[in-house]
Amino acid sequence: MRNSTGGWFTTFRDKVAGLWKKTGNGRTVSDFAGDWFTTFGAMSVSQEGSKVRAVYGMGKDECSLEGTIQGGVLRFRYREPAVGGEGWFVLQRHGRFSGQWRQDGTNSWQPWQGERGFEGIWQSTFGPLRLVQDPERIQGSYEGLGRSSLDGRLQGKRLEFRYREPRAQGEGWFELAADGVSFQGQWRPDGTAAWAPWYGPRIVPVPGLRWLVVLEAYWQRGLGEKEYAFGNMLREFFARIPNVEVRQRMFTDEEGLEKWCRDLLYLPEPIALVIATHGTEEGLSAGGELIRAERLADVLRHGDNIQVLHFSSCLLMDSGPAGNFARALHETVPFPISGYTTSVDWAASALIEFTYLDMMLARGLDPQTAAEQLTRLLTFAGESGPGDSPYPAAHFRFWPSALKPAAAPKG
Repeated sequence: MRNSTGGWFTTFRDKVAGLWKKTGNGRTVSDFAGDWFTTFGAMSVSQEGSKVRAVYGMGKDECSLEGTIQGGVLRFRYREPAVGGEGWFVLQRHGRFSGQWRQDGTNSWQPWQGERGFEGIWQSTFGPLRLVQDPERIQGSYEGLGRSSLDGRLQGKRLEFRYREPRAQGEGWFELAADGVSFQGQWRPDGTAAWAPWYGPRIVPVPGLRWLVVLEAYWQRGLGEKEYAFGNMLREFFARIPNVEVRQRMFTDEEGLEKWCRDLLYLPEPIALVIATHGTEEGLSAGGELIRAERLADVLRHGDNIQVLHFSSCLLMDSGPAGNFARALHETVPFPISGYTTSVDWAASALIEFTYLDMMLARGLDPQTAAEQLTRLLTFAGESGPGDSPYPAAHFRFWPSALKPAAAPKG
């Protein structure tokens, strides 16, 4: 049917009034109407009250779906030339929906996401540009000249904004092409009269592509220690899966970790993120310095493409001060978090994480199901193991998204 490895996308209840539209009897429902760019191609959606119809393309074939919105969730049936199935979407904000689908006769749910308007990732004049669209306000970030941002509002169909870069700031505007696949615009620094062009095409997700990103601190404390890295092992192991891209990046401090986390926002496909560094009684650390949760939370709060964040670190899920970092992050980000409450054994954590990640990346399980399976398959990953186990209990923990995901249809 489709080139997809499955997985899981956190979904949210509507949070702003602009996501709703009036029905004939005065009730309000989520507004899905419009042209979307989705996991499986362009989709045109029409809506009458709570009834929704859509057409989308799979290669040269025209496909359709029909559904009804109930409680903010669009539940639908889809039809493709040779197969059909069911699915559901929820609006995360005006410019983005997340959801899942499954083919008739199968049990596995697979992700399906979409973007409209200016929402999305663009290959712009100044490098990758990430735009997040609410009903009128649009915020953006880009890295071409260092950490930069823009903030603007729609004036008709034109986005007018202010931008801020490390050594400059100014104003600009964008207009979408009629087909929505690119924008054209201009910008100028404060205090100047001349405008310069700023343009870019939309970056479209590759169907079925997944990422494993390992952000790792150096474990060695001196030249006397041998070189080793957990990310090296993961990269070699998952190289066997053709639709999984593995990236390992090293960091030495908070600024380095924050930089790599910002880069995650410019990948349009789902990401399993592993942060591997020392966890202490005080929290997450690198190079002997503590990392502040608010710095990462500010970067990752729009990380809709992150499937799960796993801390390959000691103590980060502990109920005491060591867990304050993960708890603060958990309250802000739109994805689940996993890790350990203990000072986990290195070899035990390797066995646990290879199994956990393989279930998601190679077997198509969503993170919560993988976490549930993990403690059944490897009992020492949970609260206890066999009495003669050479591995101490790791006390693995999985925290679903704290942002109240909408329930997926059952059965």
